[in-house]
Amino acid sequence: MPIEKDYARTAAKEDRPSAGTGVAPSATTFVWVLLLLVLPSMGVSFLTRSLAQAEEEAAKLGLAERVTRLEALRKADREALGSYRWIDRDKGVIALPIERAMELEEEKLKSKPVGPSAVLLPGALLRQPPPPSAPKP
Repeated sequence: MPIEKDYARTAAKEDRPSAGTGVAPSATTFVWVLLLLVLPSMGVSFLTRSLAQAEEEAAKLGLAERVTRLEALRKADREALGSYRWIDRDKGVIALPIERAMELEEEKLKSKPVGPSAVLLPGALLRQPPPPSAPKP
């Protein structure tokens, strides 16, 4: 009877596939797996490169347009700030070149007397001594 038990054990072991004793993948399976892994990554790489190149070209075109607009804006500013013109003839308002306006303002400021400021800062009233005519409680 012990021989029959040993035979039954060995037969049961042979029926079960043991770990690591599978069939080796064929070359076509390896090629298919390789293609399924490599082709999508190559496609993503190609798309990201082409999109990056398209963005760079758009940025170059946008930069040239912005530079042109900035030059035109600066030219208009130079003309507006550097010339005399009427703003409102009825009221007598004119626009002066900025340099001349600064000279006139400087002359006004030099003719003003120098003294303490009349502007009260926050908390300035709290730091002042009370007036002498204030009633005592």
